[in-house]
Amino acid sequence: MIARRGGRDELLAVGEGLVEITGEKVAVLTDMAVAAESIDEAKAEEARKRAEARLREKLSAEEVASVHASLARSLAQLQVKRRRK
Repeated sequence: MIARRGGRDELLAVGEGLVEITGEKVAVLTDMAVAAESIDEAKAEEARKRAEARLREKLSAEEVASVHASLARSLAQLQVKRRRK
C-alpha cells in the first residue's frame, strides 16, 4: 500500500483488513502494517523459506492456516522491500 503523508509517499506492507473510503479520507484497519524501511529483507526471506518448508510437512488444518498466514506476511514484506530497490 502507498500512504501519502505530508506530500510524501510511504510504502507499507499490509495484512488483511478493512478499508473505509470517504470524500475526505481513507481509513485502513489491518492486522499488519510495516514501513518498507523497517523491513529486514533477510529475515523476511528466511521466514518465507521456513513457511514453505513447513507446508511440505504433514500438518493439521489449523497449522496449515497459520503457516499460510505467515507465508502471506513474509511475501507481502518481500514484495514491498524489493519494490523500493
